[in-house]
Amino acid sequence: MADSQLPTSNMTEQQQPEQKYCCITGEPVYPPYNILGGRVYSDRAFAMVNKPHPGFWRSVVVQLVGMAIFAAVVAVLANLIGQPTQTVRILLGLFLAIVPTALWLAYFYRQDRLEPEPKHRLGLVFMTALLLTDVIARRLIYDWFRLQDWAAYDVGTSLAASVLITSVTYTAITYVAVRMVYATEEFDERMDGVVYGSVAGLGIATLLNLRYIIENQGVELAPGVVQTVTTALAMASFGGLLGWFMAEAKFTHKPVWWMPAGFIITAVLNGIFSWLIGEVAASGLTIEPWRSLAMGLAVALVTFLALAVLMRRAIEVTLRRSTIG
Repeated sequence: MADSQLPTSNMTEQQQPEQKYCCITGEPVYPPYNILGGRVYSDRAFAMVNKPHPGFWRSVVVQLVGMAIFAAVVAVLANLIGQPTQTVRILLGLFLAIVPTALWLAYFYRQDRLEPEPKHRLGLVFMTALLLTDVIARRLIYDWFRLQDWAAYDVGTSLAASVLITSVTYTAITYVAVRMVYATEEFDERMDGVVYGSVAGLGIATLLNLRYIIENQGVELAPGVVQTVTTALAMASFGGLLGWFMAEAKFTHKPVWWMPAGFIITAVLNGIFSWLIGEVAASGLTIEPWRSLAMGLAVALVTFLALAVLMRRAIEVTLRRSTIG
């Protein structure tokens, strides 16, 4: 009798559901499961990610105001310090290249509140974009096309070169860097595209800012803060925008023109920004830093605010599709 019951006992054990764990806290969870975006949450974690987030726009404003204050303080210090030594200029340049990038990285990482992306994945995307910018983009722009020899011929030529060569190259690098994680299990919601795209953009910005410092043997504070702060904001925004297009293409059935259109829109915005910064720098950046800062930030701010709207919608779409199983 006991022998005849043994297979039934084994079958019962085999039919028991696999133990599941909360993707945030790691604690064991039991049916009915809270499922969001394919992930399982404990009751406490699920309530946390579904709670209203009225502070989203407040965080946008605080971030922008904080960066503006940072730029203003540095610009004021420029007038107080006078002419620093070359060593001081190099150290200040490194500071200006790193701090804006770190602040924007922290901001975009905090926005992915449903499940923060693994830091090693973010590091992979960041370093891929940074290295490709140095190894490929700079050689393509300055050694192959040699923009420095002919792009400044007139306004139309410089704008076309900025859009069709410089920005297309940077946008392609952003795309390649995001593709490094595009097919992984971590890239499983729309907000992930914005986060990874922004990180890729910041990788490009960091390399550009470091090269700016090296080529100028340090920086003067006023033009340095304009260059580094606006470049970090702009590249993060353009990268996040392209990442959003990529995420929409992955999670929603889009027509064949969707990604090319997203690539073109991002490249055009990037090119206009790069052209404006170049034109401003050529017309008295060190003399009128406030006017230069305003002109350089215009396109970047518009793009960032549009991206903020898309981030908000991406979070809301994911939450609306949550189910309890």
